Amino acid sequence: MANFNAALPSVLKWSVGENKFDEDGKNPKSLSLFIPLESIDALAAHLRAMAKDSGKVRSGKVWDYSANEQKEVQGLYLNAKGKENNGDSFGNINPAALTAAPTNSNLPF
Repeated sequence: MANFNAALPSVLKWSVGENKFDEDGKNPKSLSLFIPLESIDALAAHLRAMAKDSGKVRSGKVWDYSANEQKEVQGLYLNAKGKENNGDSFGNINPAALTAAPTNSNLPF
């Protein structure tokens, strides 16, 4: 990985574990994302750059609470590798910096 150029000064950490606040059994798992303060501006800039790159924008389904159903929207996938230990999943997010010029200029940011 000698040519890897990280988009963030410090990696983000994610973990999935038991949801301590799940009282009715509907949401037994919880995702936690730790963002170092020094990476907040870089993460926001990276997400804006991804959003402006039409090659990074994908369709995905999200829950529409008002309609009580899934709907398809455009968005971004921020992927990460991870491990599992004692039933908990965890890992780091360290995206590669984008080098190509954005191709979608219809975004407000």
